Amino acid sequence: MTISLHTPKAGGSSFKEVLQKHYGKSFKADYADIPINKSFNERTLDAILFDENFSLIKRNYYKLIGVKCIHGHFLPYKYKKLLTDQNSKFITWLRDPTERLISHYYWQRAYNTNSAPLHKKVIEDAWSLEKFCLSEEMENFYGKFLWNFSIDKFDFIGITEHFDEDVSFFLKNYIHGYDGDIIPKTNTNPDKIGHYSEKISEGLLSDIKSFHSKDYELYNYAMEKRMERITNTQEWM
Repeated sequence: MTISLHTPKAGGSSFKEVLQKHYGKSFKADYADIPINKSFNERTLDAILFDENFSLIKRNYYKLIGVKCIHGHFLPYKYKKLLTDQNSKFITWLRDPTERLISHYYWQRAYNTNSAPLHKKVIEDAWSLEKFCLSEEMENFYGKFLWNFSIDKFDFIGITEHFDEDVSFFLKNYIHGYDGDIIPKTNTNPDKIGHYSEKISEGLLSDIKSFHSKDYELYNYAMEKRMERITNTQEWM
């Protein structure tokens, strides 16, 4: 089974289309938890309760009804029991934390009909970009999703800045027989040109990198693993 964590604004919507196309009726979306709209205690409690109730019977039921891929916004801890299944693969995508943050901010501002607590703060309290990026809600965003789940447990981590290349690698090495040459681009900002980080002050960029230092550690780890797989692939050519 493929368990795919979709971290917001990191290419997950586009990757979802790839997975849906391949798995078809065997694809299961898991977006019910909406962890970003809950407190830390609420989101971790959801994951703990699911894990406690995710018995062997329920896991076998998933297999019985043909679920081969789960993708969505959730804490991967909830599916940690699948780590012992040799046929299970955990995958996710990470994006430069600053780029992801700023993209997330503009996405929140664009969709002004959302009633979620964070969205209301951005719109009704008129949060500035700096306020959003340095808020408690956004602090080390990746780390909060990966609560009690070590990043080295992922079998594949794609890098959003190399989306096309990494999707192609994933399809060749993890999904055989994918029927499609076009890699979709969904939920992107049509007005984005260049890098967001190039359009903010050096001071704010420095503050963001310091405030989200743990997320940068995770991102740098993912970048190192990407370079390792590229090197290993070249060695076999």
